[in-house]
Amino acid sequence: MGERVELKVSAIAHGGESIARFDGWVFFVRYAIPGEQIIAEITEVGKSFHRADAVEIITPSPDRITARCQYFHPGGCGGCDFQHITLNRQRELKSEVITEQFKRLAKIDLTIPVIPVTDVGHGDNPGFHYRTRLSLHINKDGRAGFHKARSHEVLPINECVVVAESLHLKDVLAKSYLGVSQVQIPDQMRTEQIVIRGKSYLFQVSRESFWQGHIKAAEVLGEAALEILQPERGERALDLYGGVGLFGKLLADHGAQVEIIESSESAVRDGIANLKEFPNARYHHGDVAKKIGEIKSADIVLLDPPRSGAEFEVLRKIAALAPRAICYISCDPASLARDSARLAELGYEIASASAYDLFPQTAHIECVFSFRRVIS
Repeated sequence: MGERVELKVSAIAHGGESIARFDGWVFFVRYAIPGEQIIAEITEVGKSFHRADAVEIITPSPDRITARCQYFHPGGCGGCDFQHITLNRQRELKSEVITEQFKRLAKIDLTIPVIPVTDVGHGDNPGFHYRTRLSLHINKDGRAGFHKARSHEVLPINECVVVAESLHLKDVLAKSYLGVSQVQIPDQMRTEQIVIRGKSYLFQVSRESFWQGHIKAAEVLGEAALEILQPERGERALDLYGGVGLFGKLLADHGAQVEIIESSESAVRDGIANLKEFPNARYHHGDVAKKIGEIKSADIVLLDPPRSGAEFEVLRKIAALAPRAICYISCDPASLARDSARLAELGYEIASASAYDLFPQTAHIECVFSFRRVIS
């Protein structure tokens, strides 16, 4: 711990760290870019690998830039991974991660570009001020901030360059929060509005319910899902991990008979309110792996599971329903690669693959894949 070593950075790793090898050891390094020669300080010693922070850049990458955030540095905020890298190179590295995960976990050769989503009212400032929800941690003095990198220690902040201006973060950070450990922003029920194909949709979202974090994410993903599934009037649609009804509402509005399964009680309450005008949509509250057994048929399936992906039993039951199309929305390339391999075993192959840069400055990637049944 604390020892410094000169390293040649070779590649990007899933999770945002860069990879370097030295004297038989693998190093996972923050604040570096593949291709750079660096001095790294060891921050964690492991049995098979070490973790380190780049503290001096000997040979900088042409893609290195000065971070806009005052807290992005060794020992600083752990929220962002890539503020020292140009946006174009960030997206290239994310594409490399997708390729590596699919090759390693699914034995599938796949290369797709990561599409920028910059239309957030900051055309001259893409990659910042896009985030519309966040969790703030509170230190012992009642000040709000984020966890330090690889730590549970709270770093108090005065600003955050990725948070949307609509959240009025400076006002939030000016308050004292003695007696609590965490603050959610927004902290109350709200109405979210999206516009897809020229039509406006409103959604009730409780504080405890999930909603996409990027200003444009719901519109981008909703449009992508409709393009993949092409719902037809009267078709039977299954929306798994359905949340507050984002995709279910779009499918119902296009005439599909929609069954939505969601485990969160608050999301189900919101979803029922959001789809009250659609008698062709019905919620099932409970664990997806258990509730999916109640579904007898489906022409199209949409699933947007948590980071861990879909349980194998869920995928097996989806395949047994023999839908004509599956749309899989994923925030983790590793679990998506694993589930793609499982779907292949169950008779469904990848028909299309897209990735969107909905989390600039971080290593997170949002993928939208479609699967079609293989006819033997």
